Amino acid sequence: MVEPALPKLPTFQPTSLRLAAIVPIIAVGTLGFFLGVEIIFGGAAPAQPKAPLSAFGPTRTLEMTYASIDPINAPPKDIQRSIFLPASCAGSKVIPTSGDPTRPSLANEFSCSSSTGFLQAFYLAQLRHSGWKFFSQGATTHDGGGTAYLAQKAGSDGFYWQLGVVIGRTTYTSTGGGVPNQSTRVTIRLFQSSSN
Repeated sequence: MVEPALPKLPTFQPTSLRLAAIVPIIAVGTLGFFLGVEIIFGGAAPAQPKAPLSAFGPTRTLEMTYASIDPINAPPKDIQRSIFLPASCAGSKVIPTSGDPTRPSLANEFSCSSSTGFLQAFYLAQLRHSGWKFFSQGATTHDGGGTAYLAQKAGSDGFYWQLGVVIGRTTYTSTGGGVPNQSTRVTIRLFQSSSN
């Protein structure tokens, strides 16, 4: 009896090291390419707060207004530096808030010698310029009435901060025969909303 021939099994052939080296060479080359692109076009320092818009004249931030607040309850510096007041505003008056003690809530009222129209244009432009995202704007009866702007921005502390700016109606008082004095009330409310 003749035994049937067994099928020939393919023999093992080792992989060429040159072919195996192509994969890591391509990976290292791709990594080097993207690192080079990052070095040339990226890698910028963290963004600094934007300077105030100069079209509205001199301004100041709320940093000095919040300087006397306990640092635990104060908003982070990047939030304080992104809210501006025209130089025509003075006389900060603290308004009591009934906010949650675990989430800071601040309210200040200012008296400004600018008109309602000027202040509306100022806050619309300045808050957008400073990175605040508006979620409501229009007439309000809150804080004595006027125009309200509500906006939100992420702070460096990991929380979102909500801002409410209420611009009252301009009032005029007689100066005894000359040009009347004008005064407009601006209320700024700021509170910590939530994380992410």
